[in-house]
Parts: sequence; C-alpha cells; structure tokens
Amino acid sequence: MTTPIRTSNHLAGQKSPYLLQHAQNPVDWYPWGDEAFLKARSEDKPVFLSIGYSTCHWCHVMARESFMDEKVADLLNRAFVAVKVDREERPDVDHVYMNVCQMLTGSGGWPLTVLLTPDKKPFFTGTYFPKDSRFGLPGLYDILDVIASTWSSDRSALEEQADRVYAALKSAGESLTSQGLHDLPKPAPGGTPFEAVIDKAYRDLSQSFDQDNGGFGSAPKFPSVHTLTFLLRYWKRTGQKRALQMVEETLRHAYAGGIYDHVGFGFFRYATDTKWLVPHFEKMLYDQAMMMIAFTDLGLATKKDAYRDVVYEIATFLENEMKSPEGAFWSAVDAESEGEEGKFYVWTPDEVAEVLGPKEGKAYCQVYGITAEGNFHGKSIPNLVPAGGRPDAPARTEVDIGRGGAVSDKNRRKLYAARSLRVHPGVDDKVLTSWNALAIAALARAGRAFNDPAFTDTASECLSFLERNLVKDGEVYARFRDDEVAYRGYLDDYAFLIWAYLEMREATLDTRYLTRALELSLRMVELFWDDEAHGFFVTAKDAEELLVRPKEFWDGAIPSGNSVAVTDLLRVGHLLERDDLVEIAYAAMEALIPAMRREAVGLCHLISAVLYAEGGAQDVVATGRKDDPNMQAMISYINSVFLPHAQVVFAEGLSAPERPTLRICQRKTCGPPLTSVDALQKALLVPPKPQLRS
Repeated sequence: MTTPIRTSNHLAGQKSPYLLQHAQNPVDWYPWGDEAFLKARSEDKPVFLSIGYSTCHWCHVMARESFMDEKVADLLNRAFVAVKVDREERPDVDHVYMNVCQMLTGSGGWPLTVLLTPDKKPFFTGTYFPKDSRFGLPGLYDILDVIASTWSSDRSALEEQADRVYAALKSAGESLTSQGLHDLPKPAPGGTPFEAVIDKAYRDLSQSFDQDNGGFGSAPKFPSVHTLTFLLRYWKRTGQKRALQMVEETLRHAYAGGIYDHVGFGFFRYATDTKWLVPHFEKMLYDQAMMMIAFTDLGLATKKDAYRDVVYEIATFLENEMKSPEGAFWSAVDAESEGEEGKFYVWTPDEVAEVLGPKEGKAYCQVYGITAEGNFHGKSIPNLVPAGGRPDAPARTEVDIGRGGAVSDKNRRKLYAARSLRVHPGVDDKVLTSWNALAIAALARAGRAFNDPAFTDTASECLSFLERNLVKDGEVYARFRDDEVAYRGYLDDYAFLIWAYLEMREATLDTRYLTRALELSLRMVELFWDDEAHGFFVTAKDAEELLVRPKEFWDGAIPSGNSVAVTDLLRVGHLLERDDLVEIAYAAMEALIPAMRREAVGLCHLISAVLYAEGGAQDVVATGRKDDPNMQAMISYINSVFLPHAQVVFAEGLSAPERPTLRICQRKTCGPPLTSVDALQKALLVPPKPQLRS
C-alpha cells in the first residue's frame, strides 16, 4: 500500500530559509528535535538525516532529483523518519555527524546524508547521492531500499555497525588532546615546545605552495585566510620574504581569478580548479569578512594601494547585496538562479557588447577573458586574463589587480546594472551572530588601518544590532530571522563576538569594548571550557546532549572557535593583566601541541596565537590627550603599519605631559619617549626581539 504524499510537512512554520526550501517537499520532513526521534522509536524506524544549507548548489540538486520525487518520498515516508537540519543554525549537530562521515568515507561536504538508529547512532553516511546509480555513485533510492529491507530482516547488523561507529566517535574525541607533552622532543636551550610547531607550519605551507597559481595544494582551492594571516605574522617575526611572497601570490591570483566577482565584487566560496577560475558560486558572509582581513593586512604589510582597493570593493558588495535594513548582514547568496549554478554571473561577448557597445565591449572581453567558446558551460566567468592573454601564463604581474581599470569602472557599473535585471540568486537572510561578528572585526580593522571612519561606523551599526537582538542578560544567541531569536550561542558566537569587541576597541580606543570583551570571556570560559582535557567545547555545558559533546580544533573555511577563543583570552588577559585568562589560553595551546606537530597547517590560527603569546605582545603606551592633533597623527601612523601584535594603550592616572608621548613596550620594558611621527618611524624600523616563555 502506498503512503499518501503530503503537500506540506513538519518544516512549515520554521524560520530557517533552508528548512523552508523543503517545507513543500513530498517527503514528510521533521526538524531536528524530540518529536522526530520519539516518532522513530514509537514506530520502530531508522532516521534519515539530511544536513545542508540554503545556498548550496548540490543540496538543490539532490532536492530536485530525490526529495521532490514521489517514489523516493514514498519510501522515505513509509520506512524512515526524515529529519532536515540547517548546518548554519545547528553547527553542533553538523559537527558530530560530519566527523562520522569523514571518519567512515575519508571526506565530507554538503548535503550530508546520514542513516541513524532511533537513539541517534549513525550506521551509514555519505554526501550527495543521485536518485539513481550513476557517476560511480549508488543511487539514493537503492540505498534506502536496501537499508529498509535490512532494518526489517537483519537489524542487528545495522545496530552493531552503529555501536562500532559510536565507540570510534567517542574514542576520536577523547584522543586528540590526551597525548600530553611526554612524547615530544625536548626544546632547544632557551626555547619552548611551541618553537617547533611555528617553523613546521611555515615549512609545510612552503612545500605545498603552488608556485604558478598561488594557494596551497591542488583543486579544489579555498582562500584559507587563516594560513595567510599566519604567514604574514611569520614574515613579520622572522623577515622570511618567501612567507610574504606566498601571501601576495595567493591573494593576487585569487582576486584575478573567477572566484572573485569582477562585476559586482565579493568572493565566491572556493574554486573547483587550481587556477582559481571556476568557483562554486555561493557567496558567504564569512568569506567576505576573512578576505577583507587578509587584504587589509597585506595592504599594511606592502603599502600597495591595490590591496586596499580590494577591501573597499568587498565593503561595497556587503553594502549593496548583504546588508539588512537594520544594519546587520545576511548570511549568504545562493550559488544558482533559475535552477542553474552560476547563471547570474556569466557572460557571452554578444551580451557584453550589447551593454557596452562593440569597441568598449571588445576591450572588456579581452581584459576579462570573455570568449565565444566560454570557460563555463559555453559562457564566460569574468577573470583577469594574465598579461599577454595566455591562460597558461605563469605568475600574474604585480599590476594585474589594477588592470581592470583599463576598461573603466563606468563600464563595470553598466554591466552591473544590466546584470541586476536578471533573475537574482536567492539570499539567505538570517543573521548569524558568529558571522556578523567576523564582519564587525574585519570592518573595524579596515577602518583603523585606512583611517576611514565609514568602516568603523558600519561595524558599530552591526554590533548595535547584535547587542539589541542577540545578547540578552549576558547570554549570546546564535540566530535572528523574521523577529525570532533562536538557539543558545555556540563557542563561535562567543569567541567571534569577543574578537569583534577587541577590534572595535583598537579602532576607537573606547574602553567600554574591552569591558564587554572581558565579560564575555569570563562567560565563555564558564560555559565551554573543558577542565579535564582542556580546550573549549562547541556547545555550552547545559546545552542539548548529543552523542558526544563536540570540540572543533581544526580551522576550516574560518578559524576554529578554539583558536579564536585562545587568541581572545591572550589579548584580553594581556590588556587587563588577567593572568588567569592567559593561563587558560596556555593550557589549551599546550594540550594541542601534539596536534600542531602532526598537522600544523590545520591549526594556523592557533599558531598565530602562539606567535602573539611567545613573541611578546607590544603595547604602544600613550600619555596625553586623545584629541591632540599630534597624538592623533602618531596613532594614525601606528595604525597604518603592519604591527599584528601591537595595541595602543592610554596610560591611566598620569597627568598629561606638555607634548603627547608614545612609548613602545614589550614584556613590561618600555623604550624611550617618542613625540613625533618621524621618531615613531625610526623606532619601528627596529623589530622587537621575541622573548619566549620558559
């Protein structure tokens, strides 16, 4: 007997754009929660868990092929309880089952497909499956049919598999920080165990660097900004020019490639090829924030205006495409429109000529590689073709980032206006605390670096939204949409918001931001710190109990919550002389030394924190009035120099001297008084000496 197909399901009424995309599927989806698992237990059915996000191309493909198909829906509704999860709202659930997928298959991604027992133990997992077997992949219908049959005839085999996976999952979570320090070689005299991991990260990145195209390893290529910011700090610490070169080459090629939207600005999520040409076309808020940080730091390090200009372009995209009327930022722009990935973004020469005219259109197409044969399904993704027009040319030149000016911004604006008449990709308009906090940190850093209050004002507006809507009685919440606040904050929400407060403090020198950073730091430690194995959990101590309480140490598209939390505690502890916070940060770093030694590249943001701690943070101690023009000129100069470990601190309780004075201090030892920009320039030519903690 065939189960009647529903015209709506239990996702109706949810706020997540991703869940709402599936609310009219014939599959009787449930959101993650007690109702679904009570139904699975009472009806004695396995659970079909599908995890994704609203702007994911392959999630859309699987939905069209399978979840809108009545045959698949009938089988799911008869033999399973189907559960949908938005990974951006429930990173804790996603983390647990993505770890299972990577453990069992060696890879992961979205959509994530997991089969569970009614007590949430997984026994089968994968990512995208076509409806019918093809591409060397088993078809979803066949998989479900076999599992439904096995559940009825030989359930013990599936339950035994689930128990084995659960045991392995628990063991993996317990082993990461359990090795301690006993298996490490002794450090060199005067050194620390951290010295080896700093150099290992640099060596590993150097060995995997793509000399021709920038980036690390082969396709697919992600920007991985945390590796780039580490390399800039390593260059600043050691003077190793190759570290700076790797950052420049990577960002230059990424910007010149199709992973960057040369018409509307902003970065797509990643490139599917080694040359950064063909992206997956999602635009994520976190990528804009991280790339803004990378180009800001590179602009400071090199003093090249072209890198600063990229920061302004990203900010323009955020303002035009991702900013809510209330001043916060939406989460993402979809990969596809009209059912086709990238359709909104690609061009033919005729389409360009229709907008710009034959002469200007030809010039634009030559610069941006738009050809009759195309580079993406018969059309072209605009990209800055290497000088000479040879797609196989080696490294692009230093001026490539500015070459688009040859066809004028006026022409770009014309193309942007014409493109805006196309059917737009969807926008995931939920506001996530963690990703907005990253944007605040990036904007505040850019405002300070480029002495532009417009950046800082935008950051302040966004921060005010979070404080009004997502911070309540000292508790942080994760998501806002359609006037609904939901989900108690995860580690990332706390850690990234503290980061935002610290960057706002640096940009404005307003001590209120530091006070808020301290309050959240203490609450973060209370809720997430692991007293036994050290490090921070993803979820708060009184959060929903999952199969395991997840931890995330490895950097992904964004730095891990643990890495950011450690950096936060080091900075807050240093600025407020809170040794208790610094000791917690060191406990986390020391617990992860074995992991850093094994896979240093995957922990680059944490190793940047090590550089901050071990290299000795610098204080630029100011005495005098903040509004004095000479003081403002000196602080502006400090902000315009790449000093990743420095912060300006106004001396408290001292009478203002006749002339504004700065002193550069490290490890509580201060240099001579400096009373002019010229004196500052000379003093900063001498790099600080690292003083390592014994």
